[in-house]
Amino acid sequence: METENYHTVGTTSLDISVGIVCHYQFENGSSQFAFMDVESERGASLDHSLSFSTENFVQTLAFCNGLILLSGFSGDQSCYHVFNPLTKHNVMIPQTSTQGGVVRVGLAYDGDQFEVVLVEAGSSNSNGLKLHVFSSDTGQWRCHYPTNITSAPSLQELEFQELGTPPLYANSAIHWEICGYLLVYQVQGSHCALYELPNYFDDWSWQSTLSYRRSLCESGGEVYYCYTDFDGFHIWKLLNEEEHPGFFNYCDYKRFPWKLVHSVMHQVLMPKHQNFFGSSFVWEPYKVAPIAYSEQAQIIYLQLPGIVVAYNFDTGTMGSVCTYSYPGINFNCCSFFSSTASGPHHAQRDSTNGQSELNLPIAEMEKLTL
Repeated sequence: METENYHTVGTTSLDISVGIVCHYQFENGSSQFAFMDVESERGASLDHSLSFSTENFVQTLAFCNGLILLSGFSGDQSCYHVFNPLTKHNVMIPQTSTQGGVVRVGLAYDGDQFEVVLVEAGSSNSNGLKLHVFSSDTGQWRCHYPTNITSAPSLQELEFQELGTPPLYANSAIHWEICGYLLVYQVQGSHCALYELPNYFDDWSWQSTLSYRRSLCESGGEVYYCYTDFDGFHIWKLLNEEEHPGFFNYCDYKRFPWKLVHSVMHQVLMPKHQNFFGSSFVWEPYKVAPIAYSEQAQIIYLQLPGIVVAYNFDTGTMGSVCTYSYPGINFNCCSFFSSTASGPHHAQRDSTNGQSELNLPIAEMEKLTL
């Protein structure tokens, strides 16, 4: 009897394997979603059973334990889609009415029920934030005011969604970056917390115009915040109150619960890896975008123009994960996301390995209508 090899949607049980999803948007509004399983030693493999394309316009908002939260349309009405790429099951959710602007959207899924959470700014309550929560258990929206937050961060007037930070669901909580702060929403109990981010400074709206790229990552049950700036790229770990007790003698945990894990300067990195950056590479912050981090493998995955690479902190080496085509200087048409999964869904692994096979977009892919 043949034994079939299975892996969890988006990643394997080992931390040295990372799930990465590419959302490639074409000029006509159609999209392609390519699911890759990336291992530190064997390279990347494409999972055809999960990958798909859609001819209607959708935007990726969040990934959570094998589910994707998308925004799109039903007829001429905007809506949300919660889509399972394994079963191809889609739940369409009409948008709820809000008085202020929806500044963040997140998805929580425990393997049984899911919640879609909207963060509305400009609410009339004391701290200025209001949460709208849709539960698959009830099929309805409900409102929640995070009363334990004294005041909301000052929101900038204009944000570029393609340069934003995708939310992260980890340790039963949704994590958002919001104007220099980390907003954490605990699904059980609806408790919220607000922490200053390591790269916070007073004029955050000015910083965002520099197109810094950031990501929230989960690895080994820990939450990491990765970002680039003019100097390099940096990885910070979110600590808990029981971790490294001596560390809190030097910082205020309630305000700044972070520890620097890695920091690599561009002036050191680029000359050593000119085969990826090129001798004529014109440096701009947006040209290096962190995607995922593996603490056990000590690898960070970065998006560069036309290529995704893996950088090993222990060895200082860099390798190619996949390549992609993009029009002109705009590589925002190709967005990469870290996809972790701890739910019950499994899919058969594609036997094709090696980055030479992964040149995005893929010619043949199952077409779906959401």
